[in-house]
Amino acid sequence: MSLVFGSPVFLWLLAALPVVVLLHFLRARRLRHEVSALFLWERASQAASRRRRVRPSWLLLLQLLFTALAALALARPALVAREAPDRVVVVDASASMAATSGQGDATRLDLARDLARQLSQGAGRLALVRAGVGATLLAPLEASAAEREAALESLVAGDAGADLGDALDLAAALLPGAEVHVVTDQQLSLGAAVVHVVGEEVENVGISAFTVGVGQVFVAVVASGPRPVETRVVLERDGEELAAADVLVPVGGVGTVTFPLPDLSGVIAARLAGPPDALPLDDVAYAGSRPVAVVTDDTHGAATRALQAVPTAEVTYSRGAGFLAADLRVLTAGRAPAVEGPYVSFAAPAPEPAYAVVRDFDRAHPLLRFADLSEVVVGLDPTREPWPVEEEGWRVLARTADLTPVVRVREEGPLALELAFHPSQSDLTLRPAFPALFANVVAALGTTEAVRLGEGGEAGGPWLEPGVYETGEGRVVLASLLSAGESRLPREGVVTASAAAGDARGETDEAGADEPAPTPRPEAARGRAGAVAPAGGAPTPLAVVLSALALVALLAEWVLRRTRFAAS
Repeated sequence: MSLVFGSPVFLWLLAALPVVVLLHFLRARRLRHEVSALFLWERASQAASRRRRVRPSWLLLLQLLFTALAALALARPALVAREAPDRVVVVDASASMAATSGQGDATRLDLARDLARQLSQGAGRLALVRAGVGATLLAPLEASAAEREAALESLVAGDAGADLGDALDLAAALLPGAEVHVVTDQQLSLGAAVVHVVGEEVENVGISAFTVGVGQVFVAVVASGPRPVETRVVLERDGEELAAADVLVPVGGVGTVTFPLPDLSGVIAARLAGPPDALPLDDVAYAGSRPVAVVTDDTHGAATRALQAVPTAEVTYSRGAGFLAADLRVLTAGRAPAVEGPYVSFAAPAPEPAYAVVRDFDRAHPLLRFADLSEVVVGLDPTREPWPVEEEGWRVLARTADLTPVVRVREEGPLALELAFHPSQSDLTLRPAFPALFANVVAALGTTEAVRLGEGGEAGGPWLEPGVYETGEGRVVLASLLSAGESRLPREGVVTASAAAGDARGETDEAGADEPAPTPRPEAARGRAGAVAPAGGAPTPLAVVLSALALVALLAEWVLRRTRFAAS
């Protein structure tokens, strides 16, 4: 059993007890005494001095008893059964938790596991929550101790950020009113949640940005520690070194380097060549894309030349292109593809084409980016049935002056782009729009996807280790950390969490800016030891008893005062 108060603010009335004592002696009555000699004044003075000393009396005790009982009754005390508290333990699983803790070879996540085990002891219902890019429940609420231990052992840190706001929302939904403990490696301000900080400040160097542009590669490096750091950045492709340069990273700043590279085909890796640091996850990053296999039956050659101008395309000619599996098939004989998959098809050459001019095209569509089709002349087969203007699942991208659709794309399923004319019967092949069109088609295939650690994507995931991953659909995923906030391993200052979808360390790579923290929702009052405070404003049974005793003390005080007055 434990004693809890429904309105503890009334306990401040106990501060009136000294005031009662003071008023009791200030109200002492003065009695008149007639004496026959002056020497009796000395005795009277000594008697008055003795009366000024604090002496307990039944009247004073009853007054103090009434004041104390009234204050306790107004505070609405209640005796409740002591229960094991419900508890939610949120473990930060961002990449910085995989850094060494400064205590031997143990990582910050190892320390977090040990602390989570301690917090699990003595709890009632328990929820273990992993806070990464998203929040997940590690084990069911009814899980056994062995299942919770297995969940903690399987916990891996590596996300590019930790959305603690999402984790706190999940905690409030799982166990409303429960104790919330957040185990992290930063000083956080999270409202009513108890924050446990693990690990020590350590030095680290990591890649925070890696971009492959036109003819050049950009790399940014950040570091943690009290002094500038110089490191070496090496670019590799298929294990072959392409370029290398030294980068100086200032304290709290960013070091950058740009490599001019004419050949940027394939997947390029950027590595930090130096002594091991606290966090290996940010020492390598990946960018670029794998080659796209294209097969075509183009005998005219215009489509083949346009495809060969795309750096990431590997073009192969075959008369049976419609029957071959590839990332993209380009068909110019007017045949429908025999196998599923992305394709571009042209109509067969018309024996007597009717030429028309393209007057309207969808400039906003990604496939027509930088591809200006205005005033393009196309030769159409008059005997061929035109496409329906609004066929379900298809979108018209270009029309002639008489609104005949000549280019359309399939909006569902594998990419399909159809053109109602043959390349040899159009001046489109003489325009820059033709190679731009094929470059957009290859880019739209999305055979390569770049994600940050902890993020999923169209190809699945999430991935918690940097690397180049091939999925079952022939897609390639490039997983890198690329998070300045995680690489800097900040430990000082107060950092707050984002309630929307932001990273608790901030999503801004260069500055590591942070967003305001959510305060956990106030739930029904629940004591730290698990005792539930009385709800509502109704008096508790114990408060009724104390109120009755207070009235008895007040009545006894009144009777005693009347008796003393009558005796005097």
